[in-house]
Amino acid sequence: MKKIISNFLILSALLFSTLLSAQSIQKNFINYQGVARNASGDILVDESINIQIALKFGAPDVAARYVENHTITTSANGVFGLLIGDGVPVTGDFNTLQWGIVASYVTVSLNGAEIGTNELMAVPYAITSGDTRWFSNGDDIENMNSGNVGIDRTPTAKLDVNGDLKLENGTSVNEISIDGTFADNSNNAVPTERAVKTYVDNATATTTPVIFKVRGNGFAVKDLDANTTIETDIWDIKTYDTRNTFNTTTKRFVAPESGYYYLHAVVRQSNTVTSSFFRISFNVDTGVNFTQIVDGDDVKTDVSGIYFLNVGQEVFVSLRNFGPNDVRIDGSGSWFEGYKIN
Repeated sequence: MKKIISNFLILSALLFSTLLSAQSIQKNFINYQGVARNASGDILVDESINIQIALKFGAPDVAARYVENHTITTSANGVFGLLIGDGVPVTGDFNTLQWGIVASYVTVSLNGAEIGTNELMAVPYAITSGDTRWFSNGDDIENMNSGNVGIDRTPTAKLDVNGDLKLENGTSVNEISIDGTFADNSNNAVPTERAVKTYVDNATATTTPVIFKVRGNGFAVKDLDANTTIETDIWDIKTYDTRNTFNTTTKRFVAPESGYYYLHAVVRQSNTVTSSFFRISFNVDTGVNFTQIVDGDDVKTDVSGIYFLNVGQEVFVSLRNFGPNDVRIDGSGSWFEGYKIN
């Protein structure tokens, strides 16, 4: 019966020099050499032999994850060499083996007879440069890790890099920015989709003036009882609204940005002549100095002025009846309009 006395050559310098000198792209093979002898201990000289390699993970007696065959010829000294991973596959895929998660073992057979099993100590770690999650798949480099990958930091995302990312052309990138103002004006930041949208929306809003006008419709559409104040929510028709600033549900103007606005409102009464007095005003008025009081003999009451509004501030028109008589107001002939000055 023939037997084999073998030894792993795990010096990385020998491994890499052997592979890199022979091919332009390094393969993830493990260099293995041994000396073949017969049952009497005589060296098998210039003899064709079959070597089977079986790789096991976790324990030496478990089923092999990968098996391959090599048909080789010994030298004049009985020496043979092979590359584990470069044989004829029998079962498994060498490129998808996950080295380093558990202990790895190699079982060697000569011409169909199992010779022995040894634990692999260092070469698989050299294959993956110490990170046993990485492996090559053709021209690709893949990672079977189910968690995160960090470069020079503890990762908080699938890929977390402390430093710059650089492509073949152009500048390096060190930030994915959520700043919608682009205030830093950086050549090294990539904005998110939301940041770009915020910037475009703000830029568009800056160039589009704020102008609106709404009006009512119909006659005697709202009661104005004696000694009461009402909100004239009679605005049913938009004549124009450049920035969609008028809320058609609440019947109020909403300032899209802070600044000074000119506002004007006209409300038409259904009662042509009455003994009542009316005061029309905007809710943002700070006192009666900016309101208009008219005699009931007037058909229309109107108010206008310049006001500073904060972004999101709502404006509506108020109408008060100071007299003892109930009246009604018309939608037709009434309107509410305004524009931003600066």
